[in-house]
Amino acid sequence: MAQMVAQDLEFADSAPWRFDMVGSIGAPVERVWDAFTDNPSWVRWFDKCTECESTSSPAGGVGSTRSIKVSGLRVDERFIAWEPNLIWAFTVVALRPAIASAMVERARFTDLDGTKTRIDYRIAIAPRRWAKPLRTLFARRMSAAFEVSFRQLDADLRGTV
Repeated sequence: MAQMVAQDLEFADSAPWRFDMVGSIGAPVERVWDAFTDNPSWVRWFDKCTECESTSSPAGGVGSTRSIKVSGLRVDERFIAWEPNLIWAFTVVALRPAIASAMVERARFTDLDGTKTRIDYRIAIAPRRWAKPLRTLFARRMSAAFEVSFRQLDADLRGTV
């Protein structure tokens, strides 16, 4: 796996590529937070995720790590923000295939009335030179994947899966 340049949270707002996805989940923010922080549950609700596991102890919090396989990518992550029910973010420390030199993903959670949660999810990337022509394709695929994932998370938390 290609090693990445670890980034801090500010990279989410300064990266050359930034992709934003928004979801509305019919569950209280605490339940949505619990789903995001329960790594094994990602296989159930995140589109094309085949593996997601903690690789540190403790399994959560700033500095904790995990590994995930999704859509043909193998990604090793280290958490850089972890404020329960508010913000969750990681920097990618290794990636295969090596489509980027640096990457941060950040989710912000907003309680909408005690029964619904808004998720603002950003993927921030410094692409490798060869990947730059693929920006539009990346944007479409990420948008589609998150649309499916948010719908599946909503169904999972409502118990309608």
